[in-house]
Parts: sequence; structure tokens; C-alpha cells
Amino acid sequence: MHRLLLFLSLLPLLAALVLRKFNADRILKLARDQKLSGDGAALAERMLSSMGKGDAELRIKKREWAGAAASGDSWLSLTPQLASGKSVADHGQVALRVGLYFLALKDPKSVARRRWALRFGHAFPIFTLVVCVFALLVGKLPPVWVISIALASLGIAACAQILTLTTNLQAYAMAAVVLEKKRIYPRLSDEESVCASMRGWAWYSIVPGLISRLM
Repeated sequence: MHRLLLFLSLLPLLAALVLRKFNADRILKLARDQKLSGDGAALAERMLSSMGKGDAELRIKKREWAGAAASGDSWLSLTPQLASGKSVADHGQVALRVGLYFLALKDPKSVARRRWALRFGHAFPIFTLVVCVFALLVGKLPPVWVISIALASLGIAACAQILTLTTNLQAYAMAAVVLEKKRIYPRLSDEESVCASMRGWAWYSIVPGLISRLM
């Protein structure tokens, strides 16, 4: 039974790892080495202003928990690194956040589900692992079942993040339209690079947090 559980758990987890590898990691690796003239905060302000949301407050948060709201009806948050970042990777992540802000105004339930999936993907495997280790120490669970259950929790977390990936992709599409139609960047090559980076970030969070930290 534990072998079947192990096999079924590995399928979504391996799928998430492969999808991130080909759609995010290789793209973002190159994007981190490419530099642009403006910083992330300026990009966010230009995108918001171009869509009539120039009065939205730009908040700088030093720490952000997984799945925490990055925007509200009249505000958008960035980390200090993103606000001052000038790499294509930084701009891509900022643009995706702006896209999620616009999507939240149109479809808040979709964005809320995505935030829940991210929180679940970080917390559930860690909680399950702690419980399993405790059960192992008191002799209630054999080691093979500890491994199977821990991997099952990661598989379930991966499923949650895969099923809500469409939210990120919708946000990416909305932000890409803003970059293209409003001519945020003077050069087409910069726009294309940032769009590619943004798409990479959309796929990046498909892997559960516990595994993502180890990659």
C-alpha cells in the first residue's frame, strides 16, 4: 500500500519539477544577468499609471510570507529587492505582480484561490513532516510510512499549485498586454525579455515551498 501511495505522490511532484525546469529555471537564470535602466518600483508605477491606477499606493515590505496578499484594492506591495531591482528577472516579477493586481480587481476569487494554494503548499508538507517524525519517535509509524506520507503531502501540495497555475498565467497575459499596448519600454527587445521573464515567474511557484527552498 505504501508503494502505491509513494508512486501516486511522485507523479504530480515530478510533473511540477519538470514543468518548472523547462518553463522557469532556464529562463530566469539568463534573466538575472540582464540589466535594464529603470528599477522595479518605477516599472510598477508606469504600468499602474498607464491603466488609470496611478493613485494606487506602492508599499515596500521587508518580509513577505508565502501566500500573503501582495495587493489590495488601492495598493501594491514590493520587496526592497524588487523595488530597487534592475535586472530583467526583477522587472518580470514586478510586472507579474502588477498583472495579479489587475486580475484581482477583475476576478478576486481566482487570486484568492492562488494565495491559498501557495500557503497550503508551504505549510501542509511541513506540518505533515513534523507529525510523521513525532509518530516515528514514539514508535507509532514505521520509517517507510513516514517517507510515503511526507511525499504524499508534497504531491497534494503540488496538485494544489498546479491546479491554480492558470491564475498566474492570466495575470501574465494581462501584464503582457499592458507592456505591449502602453509601450512601457522604449525598446522592443527589453519588452520581449521582460515578458519572457514574467512568464518564467508565472511557472516558478508551481513547486511546493519545502522543495523550492532546496532547489
